[in-house]
Amino acid sequence: MMTQASDLTVLKLNQSVKRTLQSAFPEPVWIRGIVTGLRRVSGRGHTYFQLADISEPGEQSPAVADCALFAGDRSRIAIEAGRQAKLFELENDVEVRILVSVSFWDRSGRFQLIMKGFDADFAGDSSAVLLQRLIQQLEKEGVLRENGTFPFPEVPLNIGLVTSRGSAAEKDFVKTLDESGYPFRVYAAWATMQGSETSDSVCGAFNRLMVNVGGSKLDAVVLTRGGGSATDLAWFNNETIARTIAQLPWPVISAIGHEIDTTLPDHAAHTRAKTPTHAASILVDTVARFDDKVSILNRSLVSSVSPRIQMENLKIGNLAGNLTLYLASLPKRKSEVLHKLASKLNMSVMAELHRQDSLISEAEKQVEIRDPKKMLKLGWAVVRNTDGFPLRTISAINEGQTIKISMDKGWLAAVVKEKVND
Repeated sequence: MMTQASDLTVLKLNQSVKRTLQSAFPEPVWIRGIVTGLRRVSGRGHTYFQLADISEPGEQSPAVADCALFAGDRSRIAIEAGRQAKLFELENDVEVRILVSVSFWDRSGRFQLIMKGFDADFAGDSSAVLLQRLIQQLEKEGVLRENGTFPFPEVPLNIGLVTSRGSAAEKDFVKTLDESGYPFRVYAAWATMQGSETSDSVCGAFNRLMVNVGGSKLDAVVLTRGGGSATDLAWFNNETIARTIAQLPWPVISAIGHEIDTTLPDHAAHTRAKTPTHAASILVDTVARFDDKVSILNRSLVSSVSPRIQMENLKIGNLAGNLTLYLASLPKRKSEVLHKLASKLNMSVMAELHRQDSLISEAEKQVEIRDPKKMLKLGWAVVRNTDGFPLRTISAINEGQTIKISMDKGWLAAVVKEKVND
């Protein structure tokens, strides 16, 4: 076990590392890589950035190092480039060859490359170039045009959202929709938006929207994440994501990074937005235009229909006046008509009563003629069975049957000995 006397402080360890690096790299060395995360400190004029190794589109850079270009060195390098009739300018996503001294700040333990020179004649094969090659390939195949063929909905209120759960991009996007006051409905499918799982995760989120929500229910889908370095955003420069977007049944809005950032989905999507907030604004503005169109049509309809309504109201007023006059004269004219009708009705009723009286008299005569008692006095007889039911035909009587025979002033019982059919 080491003794306390041999223990190193953090500063001494850092100083030892610094001496080792200075010994290994006593002179500046030339190094090549992709500029990313470029930023300037306005107060002192220094420039800070990262230098990353080249990677294939959609893959993370194998290594990244922090770099600094101090204001004095920047002025000198710019003057040297000017003498060669060259323009010195650092840009993100551009591959450069620069002269650097290896630095290690022992107070913070920070490793950094200090830029001392710039190869103005160097033309590297940067990730931007590789991305451009991929764009050209997919453009030639028609992949990047597929999603753009969809007509953008006039009222896109049902929106699919592919982003990271709880991210600033999600919050900015949803907040902008909510503040619009329009009834947007957001169907979120969460995805990993950085790292080697980005492509599979984003494509999986698109598929979940298709299965869980249904293709016909969505009006548009937004793919978004906030800003980041070129290395962070390079994960979206993946051929699989572009081909998946081309196969989707809805227009896609790509909003990845900030305004200056461009990734492959920006080319494959229907519409490119600068930021998550801008993506939401595109949707809000589209609905607002439709709302304005409806309002204009409503005003136009009112202005065109109002004169017609006024004219019809005038006609109705005239008709109402005529109807009032007609109703006022109606009792006198109708009284005369009713008197004539009453006379005709009275005559018709009297004639009908006379006819009915004649019919009743005739019916009474027929009833009187057919009175059974009168028939019996004339010598007729009525034959019944023992139950009193009339026996009208010979077939209704059997030999040996007891029958009752009603005659004038009485009846008698008899037993049938013989029956003869005519």
